[in-house]
Amino acid sequence: MQFRSYTAGRHRLPRVSRGATSWRQLLPIAFGLVLSPLIKPGNVFGQTASVELSPLLAKSTFLSPVDQSQQLSVVLTLPLSDPQGAADFVDHVSRRGDPLYHRYLTPQEFASRYAASQSDYAALKEWAAVNGLSVSQESAARTALTVRGTAAQLQSIFKTQINNYRSPDGGEFYSAAVAPTIPAAIADKASAVIGLTDGKKYTPHVQVGKVIGENPSGQPANNSVDSGGTGPGSNYSAADLRTIYSIPTFGNLDNKTVVALFEQGGFFKSDVETYLKKMKLPRPPVTFVSVDKYNGSVDSLQVELEAVLDIDMVIAINPNVHEVLVYEDGIDTFQVALLDTLTQVADDQKAQVLSISYGQDEGYQGKAAIKAENTALVQLASEGITVVASSGDKGAYGDGYQGPHYPYNVSDPASQPYVTGVGGTTLFTGAGQQYVSEQVWNTSDVGPSASGGGISDVWTFPSFQGEMDPFFITHQGGSLKYRNVPDVSAVGDYNTGPAIYSKLNGGWLAAGGTSVAAPIWASYLGIVNAGMRYSGLGDIGFFNPILYDVGNWLSPFVTSVKHNPANHTITTNGYGQPSEFLYPIVDGNNGYTTNYPGYPGYSAGGTFFQPLYCNATGLGSLAGSGLVTQILISGTQSGTAPGDITTFNVQPGVTTAKFKWSAVSSAIAYAIVVARPGLATDITEVHVVKGTSIEVENLNPNNPNYAAQLWAYNASGFSNSPILYFATKK
Repeated sequence: MQFRSYTAGRHRLPRVSRGATSWRQLLPIAFGLVLSPLIKPGNVFGQTASVELSPLLAKSTFLSPVDQSQQLSVVLTLPLSDPQGAADFVDHVSRRGDPLYHRYLTPQEFASRYAASQSDYAALKEWAAVNGLSVSQESAARTALTVRGTAAQLQSIFKTQINNYRSPDGGEFYSAAVAPTIPAAIADKASAVIGLTDGKKYTPHVQVGKVIGENPSGQPANNSVDSGGTGPGSNYSAADLRTIYSIPTFGNLDNKTVVALFEQGGFFKSDVETYLKKMKLPRPPVTFVSVDKYNGSVDSLQVELEAVLDIDMVIAINPNVHEVLVYEDGIDTFQVALLDTLTQVADDQKAQVLSISYGQDEGYQGKAAIKAENTALVQLASEGITVVASSGDKGAYGDGYQGPHYPYNVSDPASQPYVTGVGGTTLFTGAGQQYVSEQVWNTSDVGPSASGGGISDVWTFPSFQGEMDPFFITHQGGSLKYRNVPDVSAVGDYNTGPAIYSKLNGGWLAAGGTSVAAPIWASYLGIVNAGMRYSGLGDIGFFNPILYDVGNWLSPFVTSVKHNPANHTITTNGYGQPSEFLYPIVDGNNGYTTNYPGYPGYSAGGTFFQPLYCNATGLGSLAGSGLVTQILISGTQSGTAPGDITTFNVQPGVTTAKFKWSAVSSAIAYAIVVARPGLATDITEVHVVKGTSIEVENLNPNNPNYAAQLWAYNASGFSNSPILYFATKK
C-alpha cells in the first residue's frame, strides 16, 4: 500500500438516514437483488422438525455398528422468539451512523429480548430426564440443549441404527443409517436434532509443508525477493509476521484483550512454551475451557497441531494479548462441537474475538446445523464479539459436495454472513522481511491444496457486500445473488508460512493453510479493539459492515440508479473502498484445472493500484497500520467532528522523531502515521495517543525519505494534516 496524500482539513462523514429511502436500499434493487438488512435466518431455511442424512453417507463405506454403550451427544435446537428482531438489532448495532451503534447486549439482555420459549425449553429438559439422557450444555437464550446418552438409548428414542463408516478421504465417523424420527413429544418444540447424522468428526484446516525437526539451524534469510524469514528453517518468526503485515504496537493500550479459539481437542502446553521461548514472546495465560464436559485430552495429532498453531499465531501477532481462551470439544461431531462452542462463547462473553480454523462444505454441514450456528452468531454479534473463520484449503471445490454450484463449494462457518471468512495467500518478502507481494495460494501442482473460496449455496447476497461497486465484486466471477467468500486473506501457503512447534508432529515445522491466516486476522482485530477501547469507541463487534465500508469518503459521487417503474437519483458519500487500505492480491487462482477441467476456480485480477474482489482472497491481505487508522477515524455518529489541525511539527533525531501539535477541538484521540519507502510498498506504522505529542523510536538513521500525517478523530468524523516530510540525522 502506497502512502497516499489525503486532502487536509475537517471531515464530517455523511450518515445514511433510517427515516428515508437510502442509496444502500435502492442500489441492490437496480441490479435485481433482494437484500435484508443483514440476513433473515427464518426466510432462508423456514422451520423444520426433520433429520436429514448426511450426503457423505452415500459415498462412504460401512464398517460396523457403533458400540451400544458409546456415549453420544445430540443438540435439540429451538428458534428465537423474534429472529427477525434479533437480526435487525445486529444491523443497527453494527452499522456506523446508527444511534445504536456499538451499544451491545449482555447474554442476559439478549435472552430477555429474544430467547426461545421458556416452556418449550423446560419441556425438552423434562423429556430428556424421563428418557434417561443427561444434559451436558444449556443455552442462556434457550436456543440449544445438548443431551448425552448411549448409542442404544438414542437408537431406541429416534428409531434408527447408528453405524461406523469410512469416508472417501479415509476418515472414520458415525452416523444414523436411516433418517431418525423426532419423537412426537418434542416434535413441536425442537426445530432440529443435530448430532446423529453429521459425518466427519475432525475438520481442521492446518497444512504442513516440511518438518524441520527438534534442532533447526534457524539461519537468517538471504536477500532474494522470496528470502523467507528468520525463524527455524528460514520460515517466518513471530517478529517477521508483525513486520510483514505492519501490525500496530498499541495492543498494550488495553489490558483486557481476550481472544477465544475453537478447537476439536487438546494440546500440549509445552509445545506453546517452546514456541514462545524461541520467539522471545511473553507468556499470557492460555486457558483451557471445557465444552460439553470435555477433559482436554490430546486425541488427534492434527487437532493438536491445529491448536498450537492457532495459539502461536494469536500471541505472535499481539504479544500484549491479555488471555487466550481455548474452547475444546474433542468428543462430539464437528457440528455439535462448533454449535456448542459458539453458544458457550456467547454465554460466557469473556472474549472480544473468536477464531475458527475448521470447516467443511456447506452441503456436508447440513442446513439444520448451519441455521443453528447462525442463531448463535446473531447472539455473538449482538454482544459485540467478532468471529473469523478460515475459508478452507481445497480451493474452489472444497470437499466435493455435489450441490447447486458443483464442483464449486464454500466452507461453513466461513460462509456464514456474521463471520469474516479468511482466505490464504503465497507470501513474498525481501531483505529484512520487507513485504513485496502476495498472490492466491495454490499448490495444486503437488497436492490438492489452495485457498478456499467461492459462492455460497445457502446465503443470499448480504448488504455489507452491497457497500462495494458491483463491478468490483463481479468482474472476477463474484455473485450479486449469493454471499461471496472469503472477505480477506493472509499467508496460507506452507512454503511461505511461519514456523511453529509440535513435538508429536516432529518438532519445528513449516505450517500453512487458511488455519494460519484466520488467527492472524483474529489477533489483529484484538489490537484494533485495543485502539477502539482506548479511544472510547467500543469493541469493533461484527466486522464485515465496517470492513466493506472502509474508505467510502475517498470519492463521493452522484449516480443515477434505475428502478422500475421510476428512476431515482441517489446522492451518497461513496462506495466502500477497503482495498485502498489492504495489500492487493492481483495474481493467481484457486482452481485445479487437471482435476476439474472446464472449472478453473476463481482468479485474482485488477492492478496493484486498482485490485478487484476475488473469491479466493477476498478484498485483499492485511496491511495493519493503514487499515486500523481508517477504522479509527471513520466515525459517522451524530455530533461535531474535530476541528482543523493548525500545527504539526517534527524534531527528528538519529533513530527518533518527536512530534508535537496543538490540541484539536472535539478530538478524543490522535493517530499519527509514519512511513518510509520499502521494496515494493511503503513501510508504515501508526501510533495512537490522547495527548499532543509523541516520540517515535526505532527509525532508520540518515534517511531523508520519511513522511508523517496526523489524524484527529472522534465518533463523528476526523480532520487530518498535510503530509509532513522529514529526514532522520546521521
